[in-house]
Amino acid sequence: MCGIREGHISSCAINHVGSSCAMEQEAALKLWQKSEDSGFRYTTLLSDGDAKTYQYLNTEEVNGPEIKIKKEECINHVSKRLGTSLRKAVKEWRARGVSLGGKSRGSLKEETIKKLSRYYQNAIRSNKGDVEAMKTAIYVTLFHSISTDQKPQHFKCPTGKDSWCFFQAALARGKVPGPHVKHVKIPLKGKLI
Repeated sequence: MCGIREGHISSCAINHVGSSCAMEQEAALKLWQKSEDSGFRYTTLLSDGDAKTYQYLNTEEVNGPEIKIKKEECINHVSKRLGTSLRKAVKEWRARGVSLGGKSRGSLKEETIKKLSRYYQNAIRSNKGDVEAMKTAIYVTLFHSISTDQKPQHFKCPTGKDSWCFFQAALARGKVPGPHVKHVKIPLKGKLI
């Protein structure tokens, strides 16, 4: 018998008793300790946002007291958290009687949330190592999305004839930009900001 659970199979290969969080920490510790046997040392932990394993490895001083482990966030998890936060905001505001979602143009519908999350992810990925460029790329999406014919907000969009921004591309070609209703693919109502 297993010794952990009554009636459990006799050939149970259980190797951890405790929470899944503690199991993750112990597994990471073993991997990091064994890495030096292979002639290398981990110095950076790619994380999903949970800092417990990161804190545990630094507390255990797995690389010695002189080397602190760095933590990097997984871009996929960061963009998923944005989507989750937007969905939560839609739900919370709906409970207060305010509609952020819905089918009208500029509302935070599921398709819009997915696109915003993807653009956010691309802005981060395309600008790794340059925080200012990353911030600008994130703001570009936001300002481009809230732009209207009455109040264009394309001052952060890339300029030039080959710009993905219809407004800036038209200006560079010496033409009048077309209507926002036709060209802004993920419109957001200004009140959402």
